Formats: sequence, structure tokens, C-alpha cells
Amino acid sequence: MDLTEGQHRPFGLELEGYAHLPRMFDKARATLAGTAGDYRFGCPVDHTCMARLGIAPDLVLELVARHDDDAAVLAALRDRGIPPAEEAWFDAVAVEDELEDEGFYVRVRTREALAGCVFAGSEHGAEVDVVLVEAAPGEGSGPRTSPSAEVWVVQEGQATFFLGARQARILRAGEVARIPAGVPWRYENSGTAAFRAVVATRAAELS
Repeated sequence: MDLTEGQHRPFGLELEGYAHLPRMFDKARATLAGTAGDYRFGCPVDHTCMARLGIAPDLVLELVARHDDDAAVLAALRDRGIPPAEEAWFDAVAVEDELEDEGFYVRVRTREALAGCVFAGSEHGAEVDVVLVEAAPGEGSGPRTSPSAEVWVVQEGQATFFLGARQARILRAGEVARIPAGVPWRYENSGTAAFRAVVATRAAELS
């Protein structure tokens, strides 16, 4: 798959009822080959897909490297317990339209990618209370809207964050994320252990 000279399959294609897999697999294969060009595996649409499947990017890369055939990759994902297609389905075209029209998404950086392990809140519109969050498996927060951006530093476990009406992303230990202002969102501990995070936000905004 050489995306420097061609294009991946379009938005909206499904694989046995699973939304977005053909396009995501194309980008994953091109990423492994070093021929992704301007296309990026791990865009917000990809992460929405992976969050609904409950899988990590490393697993997708591992399986597309092992299997040339999309059906074989899907079979391997099913062996790992992904939900049925109807439960994991989402409107990939609508998510992409939302990204182009509104421009909001959950921005994530690993700790290793941060210069000096410092997340510069001023670069992301975040300012300055720190709150400790802990949630047991299945627990989380109900929908709410933050008046300013929040920065979440995940210390342990994982949680699925749902942004707006369509986007979702799993945040895992070692990742740092920005939750944008003015967009309804919620999170749920989707792992099997406690989820712990440190949240930076403006004073008195996080209850």
C-alpha cells in the first residue's frame, strides 16, 4: 500500500458490517511500509473505530503486518473478542465531517513525546487546577461540557472517552490528552482495573 502515489479506500466502506476497517487497514499497512505520505494511521476516526472495538493501535499494526488479507485480520480481531459489528458500528463519514466542520477532537500525547515530561497547558488552552480522578471498572462520569479545555494525564488503567455525539477514544496509562471546551463528553472505565488520572483545568471547573 503506497499512499504517496495512490489513495486508500474511501470513507464509508465496511468489512462484514464493521465500519471503517478497510480504510484503517490501508493506512496501517502504508504506515508499516513507510509509504503513508500525508495520511496518518491513528486519526480521530481511526481511534473512534478502535475505541468501539476495544483495541489498541499496536494490535492493528501487528495484525495487518501478519495478514495480507482483510478478512484474516478481522478473524484475528474476532478471536480477541471484539464486539459484534452492529454494536461497534459508527458513522465514519459523519465523524470525518464533524472533524472538518468543527475541528474538535481528543488530542493525545505519550509521556515520552513530551519535552521534559512537561505538558505545556498554554499551548492547548488549559490553565491550572489539578484534580485526582479514580474510577473502578464500569464507573465514570455522566455527560458534561467543560467551559475550558482540560488536560488528563492517565496514570493507571484505561477509560473510554466519548466526545460529542460520535467520537470515542480509549486513553491508557502513560498518555496525556486534551479534552476540548464547549463539547459534551463523558468517560467510562473500560478496563478491568482501577482508572487513575491527574486532571489540569481552570479553578473550580471540575467537580
